[in-house]
Amino acid sequence: MKLINKKDNQITFSVELDESLANAIRRYVDQIPILAIDEVEISKNDSPLYDETIAHRIGLIPLKMEKTSGEGEQLTLVAKKEGMIYSGEMNGKIKPVYDAIPITALKKGQELEIIATTKLGRGNEHAKFSPGLMFYRDVVEIKIDKECPKEIINSCPKNLLKVENGKVCVIDEYACDLCEECVEFCNKKGKGSVEFVSKGELMITLESFGQINPEEIFKKSIETLEKDLAEVSKKISK
Repeated sequence: MKLINKKDNQITFSVELDESLANAIRRYVDQIPILAIDEVEISKNDSPLYDETIAHRIGLIPLKMEKTSGEGEQLTLVAKKEGMIYSGEMNGKIKPVYDAIPITALKKGQELEIIATTKLGRGNEHAKFSPGLMFYRDVVEIKIDKECPKEIINSCPKNLLKVENGKVCVIDEYACDLCEECVEFCNKKGKGSVEFVSKGELMITLESFGQINPEEIFKKSIETLEKDLAEVSKKISK
């Protein structure tokens, strides 16, 4: 396994992994139990949005998942100020991941009072329970024929080609998104060729919506998959 890139809510790495297994892990991202707002009680709503619209927007606000947090926790929102009302104004033991998600707007004299209750669920039930995304692609070796014109370096939209010691080479194969503009360039010029050869690796990217970090998403997805496979194995052996 090789780490390629890491940000606050995103991680990219390469690994030798069968594509069918990677796809199973990807699908099980939405089997991880995640906390989200499930019930919303609105006692006052003078805003221009319907109660159902506000409830839907609040339900999609990602919540921080602490070790002590669980379902049945309540968040309250009491707003009387003029202007936009944001997720950071919700109060309770559980906190929203992001404070600047707009909920609705109030004019002078208008009020909004809400009590929201959390629940543990899975992304295959509703998008609000999804912890993030996982996607992957093949890692390839890019072979550029020596007959290719040096001008091929200008064909790459990501500027990943350069001339070194009189030969065209790739700066970073992991950054290539396989758009094949270089292949088209050679075809049009009728000189040389560019070939993509699989290295037998996958480049996997995980993006988190903020409830749990990307590394934990990958780990928990595998753990949940292993648990289900163990159940299947038990039933088969009976």
